[in-house]
Amino acid sequence: MQPIEKFRAGLVSAAVFEREAEGPTGPFKSHSIALQTSYKKDGKFVNNSLTIVKGNLDNTIKVLSEARDAIAA
Repeated sequence: MQPIEKFRAGLVSAAVFEREAEGPTGPFKSHSIALQTSYKKDGKFVNNSLTIVKGNLDNTIKVLSEARDAIAA
């Protein structure tokens, strides 16, 4: 499955995926976002990924913002 959009800032990237599925009332589309961070360990790049579904996106942004504020002080 290929992402429908990609975004990057430094070593952080986000890919947006769209999936078509069949539900009890007919077909529907669902979206998810795959976040990826990269860092170097022992001279090699390591990637970590996290997938967030559309329904959790606002809460994810909220807690990341709160975490950023907590370490900014």
